[in-house]
Amino acid sequence: MRRRVALAGLLAAIAALTLGGLQSAFAAEGGPQLVESGLANFPERGFVLATDQKRALPPGAVSVTENGVQVDKPTISPAGSLGGQGIGTVLLIDASNSMRGAAISDAMKAARSFAARNPSQPLAVVTFNDEVATVLPFTVDKESIDAVLGRLPDLAEGTHIYDGTAAAVQVIRDAKLGAGRIVLLSDGADVGSVTTAEQARDAAAEAGVRVYAVGLRSSAFDPVPLQQLAEATGGGYAQASSSQKLAGIYDELGYKLSNEYLITYRSFLGPGEDVKVVVKVDGIAQPLTATYTTPALPEGPTSPYEVPLADRVLQSPVTLVLVVMAVVALLAGAIMMFLRARGDRKLRKRLGQFVTLPADEQARRRKEEVQHFLSVQGDRSFRESRFLSRFSEDCEVADIKTAPGTIVALAVAGSILLALVLALTAGPLFAIFAIAVPLLVRASVSRKLKVKRKAFAEQLPDNLDVLASALRAGHSLVGALSVVVDDAAEPSKSEFRRVVADEQLGVPLDEALEVVVKRMDNQDLDQVAILSGLQRETGGNMAEVLDRVVENVRARMELRRLVQVLTAQGRMARWIVSLLPVGLLVAVTALAPEYSDVLFTETVGQVFLVLAAILVVIGSLVIKKIIDIRL
Repeated sequence: MRRRVALAGLLAAIAALTLGGLQSAFAAEGGPQLVESGLANFPERGFVLATDQKRALPPGAVSVTENGVQVDKPTISPAGSLGGQGIGTVLLIDASNSMRGAAISDAMKAARSFAARNPSQPLAVVTFNDEVATVLPFTVDKESIDAVLGRLPDLAEGTHIYDGTAAAVQVIRDAKLGAGRIVLLSDGADVGSVTTAEQARDAAAEAGVRVYAVGLRSSAFDPVPLQQLAEATGGGYAQASSSQKLAGIYDELGYKLSNEYLITYRSFLGPGEDVKVVVKVDGIAQPLTATYTTPALPEGPTSPYEVPLADRVLQSPVTLVLVVMAVVALLAGAIMMFLRARGDRKLRKRLGQFVTLPADEQARRRKEEVQHFLSVQGDRSFRESRFLSRFSEDCEVADIKTAPGTIVALAVAGSILLALVLALTAGPLFAIFAIAVPLLVRASVSRKLKVKRKAFAEQLPDNLDVLASALRAGHSLVGALSVVVDDAAEPSKSEFRRVVADEQLGVPLDEALEVVVKRMDNQDLDQVAILSGLQRETGGNMAEVLDRVVENVRARMELRRLVQVLTAQGRMARWIVSLLPVGLLVAVTALAPEYSDVLFTETVGQVFLVLAAILVVIGSLVIKKIIDIRL
């Protein structure tokens, strides 16, 4: 009988050694506990409810009171939630040279065991030696966790336990979790930390972060720093006699931490009050209690609120009067300049009827203007690099009476004004849409120019028929063009009148026609210019050749119309594809605004909304380029 008792005692001692002190350190702390989370700012309150076993906590299973007053609608979240309602764990692992070999390998194996016990809880990994490294920020992604814990960290000299603890606390703060805890593993004493022991303990205690320390015996092992960290933060301490015991310790600790819940609510108590929190849980006989003190109001007199100088200036009635006066003065000046410009044009027009330049001087100037126009229009790269010059020419060809400089100035002012309005009402990112003002102005000018050139192209075959008939009747080429001017409609009338006037001022007829070719962007008329040059140099039956040109022009016009018909579906698809996202956004905003609010209120949503608008515009321009077939 004595042998049996001795054998039983021996087995019990072996079991106790195998657990490596785990039962006395962690499991002995079993039983429900209530611990304050220091990450919630008053009046928001957060407490960690640690139960002794897995429990189902449906709505109504937990009641919370403060100083005997029932708390309104407390939120109960399991530890596996991510974000502000979750409880995260930082695995803080010693990566000093003393952990080389089986120790670090078994430590990572134990970490994998802990992660497997809590697959849905936010987990982060931080290592420390002479430097502290955040190997894995908080995540619940299993692949990322397995990848980090599946490889050994780089080892180095130094054991910065307190630096590592402070860094782990900061990782928890940055993750904006509801609560956090640190599982610290080390086999030696602190060596080389810049952070002191008191600073590390205070940082963890202030943030409500509990430290569960695991000590691994070695030649340089000192359990005191680990024990002090655990005791000061409300955590626990366990000691492993060998690295093989770590997996069991981490597994039991993982089970303990998986039975935790985060209780959050809003407190309505006044400043400077001592508060007793009582939590009653269905299935737990004794209520759980915790205490805290609400923040006190600042002592002593406080300085009165002073409106910033910039706000005082902007909100001053004097400033308002000055702004109104400046706006009125600018409008008055603009109107006066407009009226003066109109008066000057009328005066020059009236004087021009009676005063003319000498014919030779006028012809010389006109020749220089035509040659300059042809040289600029011929050099496409030069033309594109001089936007204002090109824009001025487009406005002149499109018969826009407003000065190009005025249009550009108004477009810039409108862009700035729209950018300010969008930035103040919708957000700074939406100010980029102000670029639509100059784009719309340019599109309007281009549209008027396109309409005029299209009308000229439609009238060209009939005008060439009249030109050929006049040549057969015995008129010279210039005389035939005069006949065309008499019978043609706008814009052909004014353009051919320009040709006749240039020819009378000494400009060769082919060069005068080339000017119209460039202005109207019409290559069909270019054939007439070539014919006029040949007729001037070699002669020939130009009327018959013009008949062939008219046939070619009509054939090309028929082909253009066919292309227009074939690409009609593409043009319609362009507008449908471009306007469909806008229509859907308007419909969703009107029918279910909660779904689209994130696009207007959150920075990420605004970025994606602006990006989507840019992509829609790019797609529309690409489709336009595809269906824009020039013949």
